[in-house]
Amino acid sequence: MDNRYAMLTAFGQDRPGIVAALAEGLYHLGCNIEDTCMTRLRDEFAMMLLVRLPVDLAPSQLTDRLTPKTGPLGLTLLCREVPPQTATDTSTTQAPNLLLSVYGADRPGIVAAVARAVADQGGNITDLNTRVIGSTDRPVYVMVLEIHMPGGEQPDALQAALERLKPTLGVDVTLRPIESVQL
Repeated sequence: MDNRYAMLTAFGQDRPGIVAALAEGLYHLGCNIEDTCMTRLRDEFAMMLLVRLPVDLAPSQLTDRLTPKTGPLGLTLLCREVPPQTATDTSTTQAPNLLLSVYGADRPGIVAAVARAVADQGGNITDLNTRVIGSTDRPVYVMVLEIHMPGGEQPDALQAALERLKPTLGVDVTLRPIESVQL
């Protein structure tokens, strides 16, 4: 039988031992962790894992079989099967080639407006992180995006679209290429 893969999402209130419990639970079930992304958002934990399943474990069984390890931590687990061709595609066709930094006063609509500008120029956001930094009386909203522009296109049109957002959003933007590493 061919390899089967699942995308597992776990989230809940952050506390020590969550990553260990997930990793140990998956290991004991015979799963191999292929790829992960984990973060904390304030006091909340979120993690996505691409997992190769053993032949005797269906994706629909994964969350129930992990509950003995993760249940005491109060995690919510979601799982869906991932087609093998998607799970094993390690090409760099969608590798980010631009880094966008946005700084300004926190206000509704910044993420929506910037994401729309990127999408309208044909860009794909491959990673997005936001934070509010600074003091409580002078908070600063920070957003960092990794973007893939197809065909290595010049970001001039995207830069112009972002420049038009600056006065309406009250933000500064910096768009620069990401250096690629050839091994």
